Amino acid sequence: MTAEFAGIERRLDELSERLARLKPLTDRPRIDFDKDPYLRDIVERNLQVSAQCCIDISHRIISIEGARKPIDYYDAILRMGELGVLQADFARRLAPLAGFRNVLVHGYVVVDWDEVYNALHRLEDLERFARSVRRWLANIASSSEDPD
Repeated sequence: MTAEFAGIERRLDELSERLARLKPLTDRPRIDFDKDPYLRDIVERNLQVSAQCCIDISHRIISIEGARKPIDYYDAILRMGELGVLQADFARRLAPLAGFRNVLVHGYVVVDWDEVYNALHRLEDLERFARSVRRWLANIASSSEDPD
């Protein structure tokens, strides 16, 4: 891949690493989550970075595609559906991730731990996002190799 796509690939690698850290924690019962502030911190931080990776990737792809600049992070994820990188219905379902990220970054005093715990059990959405972006990258790579 060219340097143009290196940032996307780095963020996909980071997303994969964060998901690998979170995956084993999905088996932990809610009572452990409620009792252990260190566990909550680990989950919160890894979800925050995962969400930021998705947002950063979305902005970079929008730029590469020359699409209209999104008005906010939510709109950036929706734009991924408009561009066909994500299925439109999936983009609409994933877009609230932007608000969730904002709460984690700015609302640390009033974090909704139910929402964090529930997000821990929806990692498949982040995995699907990564697969869709990798597919987009593969399509871009193969079309740039096509001599016609």
